[in-house]
Amino acid sequence: MMIRESLSHDLPEPDFIQRGGEFTTTVWRDWLTPERLARLNLNERKIKAVNYIKTHGLITNAEYQHAVGCPQRTATRDLNELVQIGIVELEGKGRGSQYKLKRNRAIIAPNAPSENG
Repeated sequence: MMIRESLSHDLPEPDFIQRGGEFTTTVWRDWLTPERLARLNLNERKIKAVNYIKTHGLITNAEYQHAVGCPQRTATRDLNELVQIGIVELEGKGRGSQYKLKRNRAIIAPNAPSENG
C-alpha cells in the first residue's frame, strides 16, 4: 500500500530495510522541485533530463539524446555534469550505463541551496 500511495502522488518508492531485529521504512520526497532546479541554474536540457528521470526512473545517454535532441557528446557532457553536482548517479559502464536520481541532497554545485533551504 505504501508503494502504491507513493507512486500515486508522484513520489519515489519507499525503501524497506531489515537490519537485525529492526525494520526500517524510508519514505522519499521529491527534493528536486522546480524552484530548487531553478536555483541550480540548469539549462533546459538538464531540466528535461531530471523530469524524464522522475517520470521513467532512469535515463540512458541514447534516451537523453532523443528526449532533448542533442548529439552524443553533448548528452555525455550534460549527464556527467548532473553527476558532478550531485543530482544523478551513474550506474554501469559503457552501453549499459544509466543515470538515476540521487536520493540524498548532497549537491556540491556553487550557489546551490543549503540542506535546509
